[in-house]
Amino acid sequence: MRNHARLLFLPLLSMFACAPTEGPPDGEAQTGEAPQAAVTPLRAKALGRMRNAAKYFHDNVARHGGYAWHHNASNLSERWGDIQLDEEQIMIQSPGTSDVAIAFVEAALADPATPALKTYALDTAMALRHGQVKSGGWRLYADFKPTPTLRACYLNTTANCGCGGCTTTAYDDQVTQNALIAMMRVDQLLGFANADISSASAYARARMETSQYPTHGGFPQGFSAPVAARPALSASYPPSIGTSCGLAQCHANAYTTEYWDDPTLNDNLATAFVEMLYWAQEIYPARAATYQSMRSAFGDFLRRAQMPQPQPAWAQQYDSQMQPRWARSWEAPAIAGQESQDVMWALLRLYQLDPSVPANRDAVATALAYLETVDFANDTLIHRYIELDDTAPSNLGFYTVKAGGYPVRFSSAPPTYQNYAWEVPSQLAALRAEYNRLASDTTVMKRSCQQLRYDTAQAVDAAVNNEKWLTNYSPGGPRSGATPGDYLDTSTFVRNLRTLAEFVTRTTTDCTAWNY
Repeated sequence: MRNHARLLFLPLLSMFACAPTEGPPDGEAQTGEAPQAAVTPLRAKALGRMRNAAKYFHDNVARHGGYAWHHNASNLSERWGDIQLDEEQIMIQSPGTSDVAIAFVEAALADPATPALKTYALDTAMALRHGQVKSGGWRLYADFKPTPTLRACYLNTTANCGCGGCTTTAYDDQVTQNALIAMMRVDQLLGFANADISSASAYARARMETSQYPTHGGFPQGFSAPVAARPALSASYPPSIGTSCGLAQCHANAYTTEYWDDPTLNDNLATAFVEMLYWAQEIYPARAATYQSMRSAFGDFLRRAQMPQPQPAWAQQYDSQMQPRWARSWEAPAIAGQESQDVMWALLRLYQLDPSVPANRDAVATALAYLETVDFANDTLIHRYIELDDTAPSNLGFYTVKAGGYPVRFSSAPPTYQNYAWEVPSQLAALRAEYNRLASDTTVMKRSCQQLRYDTAQAVDAAVNNEKWLTNYSPGGPRSGATPGDYLDTSTFVRNLRTLAEFVTRTTTDCTAWNY
């Protein structure tokens, strides 16, 4: 109790200890810094870093308004996503161009006195517009060459779309969800006055509306046309085919569709769908009822997708009978630890948005009671895959996959596919805390003022020349084949810029006591 009381007084005491001085401290660059009158040192620094970093990233790092994941600080033409990109190519997939657009929007809202921030957001959204495909959404990359080497059936530039799957909109890896959120938020930032951005948003939303399975409520990994209705089935365990794979139960249903056409939760899609539909409802009131209905239907799907006892969590993907199914050879029918955590965050967000549906929060309680018995390493890790067994589950994870596709418990061999997280951080404690908080407080979850100030100070102090953040990759580069050294990482830029924008905003609202 005494320690807690001391923490409560820290903001007040530190305000006097860190009172503004005349001019910036020694060594503090003044470029872009706000006047000191009526603001405190950290907020002034945060505002200056935000302006400087946004300008540097936009003016020096962007190509056609878009971004890669990693940019070599010594040679900005060396750019990497999950592959090496040339200077005519950008990443849409996170952490890429979509995330930068959202960060610019939040910076512009926090600092309306700097109109350049709106320009940066518009330029980034126009890069996204170039990457929009004719089926409505986006794919992992966009290529600006007259004859693209990363081929896609682009809506605004491609005359001939005879390139196989390049016509498909990708929901996998949250590609289209994040790009559409970015496009919608830029549209709103610009007052719906830019015809190119407004039409791109409208085109994407119209096709997104036909990509949710009618009646069923889920979404596929991608789409190229409106999807057909599916029955609203509840999840069940697939029939066992014995123990030939080395697990307690082996499963291999016959599938009539490709996995990418079936309902998926792969790679944290649940929260991405919820946020996409939330922003659509908020920004376009004329279609709000449609997006509210879609969001409710998706919540219904998530609850039906929860496996029954004794393993009431979620799989990575489901077949037409709503049973966990194989996708790629290392993506097994199993309880999926990472995706289950993401679904629980999505359900808690749905409950926060609409407490009149307590079933969303109740489903999380059931899942937590089970998953809290299977995380490990002092509750810090959870298996990406936990073997299915509807009778006497051993709740064991596996680490690799045999050539034939079957998982192997505790294999000492390296994974068949090594670019994969077989063990992921456990978020169960944070989920339990949010579940408990929502019992009495259904306001949106946000960082504490204390944590926000700490994160802001870190971002301010780490800025090189008050304008950029560098990540060192040595002795190896950020990707196989990349040059070792300092890189401008998009993920770091986005995280820090959004933190600075949040601090600039909240130190005039609910965090004024931390404005020192």
